[in-house]
Amino acid sequence: MTNKPNPLTLNPITGLVHITGEPDTGKTTLALSCGFKPEEIVFFDDDVKTQSIADMLKAQGTPFGVYENLTKASLGMREVEYHSLVMSKINALPVGKFKAFIFDTWTRFENTFNPTIQENPLKYRKYYSPNGTFKGVEMWKAAFDLEAAVIDQMTQVAPLVILITHLKDHAIGSAKTGKEVPDCKKPVIEKARFRIWTRHNSSSPAPIGLVLKRLSKVEVGPEGIRPINVLPRKINPCTWRRILEYWNDPIGDREPSADEMPNAFELSILDDALTADQKDALHINAIEADNAVEEKNAEARARIEAKKAAQAPTIGLSDLISSFGEEAVKEANGGKMPENESEIAKVTKALMG
Repeated sequence: MTNKPNPLTLNPITGLVHITGEPDTGKTTLALSCGFKPEEIVFFDDDVKTQSIADMLKAQGTPFGVYENLTKASLGMREVEYHSLVMSKINALPVGKFKAFIFDTWTRFENTFNPTIQENPLKYRKYYSPNGTFKGVEMWKAAFDLEAAVIDQMTQVAPLVILITHLKDHAIGSAKTGKEVPDCKKPVIEKARFRIWTRHNSSSPAPIGLVLKRLSKVEVGPEGIRPINVLPRKINPCTWRRILEYWNDPIGDREPSADEMPNAFELSILDDALTADQKDALHINAIEADNAVEEKNAEARARIEAKKAAQAPTIGLSDLISSFGEEAVKEANGGKMPENESEIAKVTKALMG
């Protein structure tokens, strides 16, 4: 790939970008390093961590264009109150003044859209089905439409909007599958221009980026409009400088290098499927777990038997003779008097059952 000089001189990428991934992989750092000056950035902070960065920038005389500590401003608020607070701050932003709008994290605000629709359903949709099930579906659809409209409004404030989310456990019904998925809903997935999943990188302080939704651009040639894939499935290291190098020299249809190809586990993240080896590993783990349970149960049974044995009265040879007589004791032991504990136990069982 040809390196272009100063790729961050201008960031030409616009629209919605979604960054998700593992904890402490630099999601916020990746968002902040999008190539714009602090005064060109609106930052809505619902993850607390960026307050110290905002304070440092302000102390250096280069504050954010707008910085909102939503965690502090929304203490004690319920969903609908929080929704109103955030919308009031978005509505107060001037159109077209900023270059980037970063919201970290988006999830709590995203989860306010449905309660807001439920609070005042006729404000957002005139008719709903009288059937309760259908009405619930229609209210969710209204919530998704409202979220999409708010995202569009944010892109009017700044041409580049970056939403950051964490991961959550994936579940089917109430059963967890053992996988993790981005903690976001349909509007983010559909409206994002591209989506990145960050992972820890053993060879760089910058994360590995798995491309959940590819970035593309178009060129016009003799054959008309031609879409071009900009990014490979894996970016290592995942930085805006690297992303914009690909923008200037797209991967297109060329064969990716080894460093641009996800490994088997990373492919399972991207494709939402387990490899054969991973399925075998899960099967082995299940067998080992079952064996561990059985061993634990056997140990418990042995403890119970030992306890019962300790509580049972001890019967000696003299007890047997006094109760059944010498001849009966000898007869039960094959014609001779018992000489050890094993023989005494055998006679006891024969005489007493």
